[in-house]
Amino acid sequence: MLTTPRLIAIALCAALNFSIGSVVYLTKLPIYLDSIGTILCALLLFPDRRGGFVCAWISGALSLVLSGLLINPFVPWFEMTDVAIALFSSLVIARGADTFRTHPLPTVPFAVRVVVYGVCTGIIAALVSAPVVVYLFGGVTGSGSAFLVALFLKTGQQLMSAAILSGLAADPIDKTLQVLFAALLYRATPTEFIKMLRTSYDLAATTTHT
Repeated sequence: MLTTPRLIAIALCAALNFSIGSVVYLTKLPIYLDSIGTILCALLLFPDRRGGFVCAWISGALSLVLSGLLINPFVPWFEMTDVAIALFSSLVIARGADTFRTHPLPTVPFAVRVVVYGVCTGIIAALVSAPVVVYLFGGVTGSGSAFLVALFLKTGQQLMSAAILSGLAADPIDKTLQVLFAALLYRATPTEFIKMLRTSYDLAATTTHT
């Protein structure tokens, strides 16, 4: 499953998560942009959903550990959010792989998939992350989203409600941007590299059918 090309893809996607996510965190924007590589990894390995999930999860986990050690100590505690994003990416978002690669670009189907996948990913991420934000950090995570939590608290919301509402306000926008960037990067990836990533799955499928 973890061939050399796939290990290279994992490393590149982890670096993508870490670099963009770190810049966003340091600028305190109320978004994250730290799972683009995770989504991209699932797209690159489609239709091998199991391999896509494993590689997407590993790339996300590596970036979380690296970010926790160097930039943001809060990040590793959101591992379950990473798992949820990797699972949704491999099972659902990856289904848009053909649309994202079609030439010329099918503008309407492309946009619809990006928005639907992004909003759904955002809702999932917000719901999975809220308990961590509340019970481990009391609503203060050091990221720009903490300002949204504080804003909802000032309106009279309880902490859990404020954490969920802040997530639902920011995550769908954030994840839609991430799906868009991942889709564009996937679209720009050389066909030869994608074929190398999928070789092991294609061989296994051929052996099964024969």
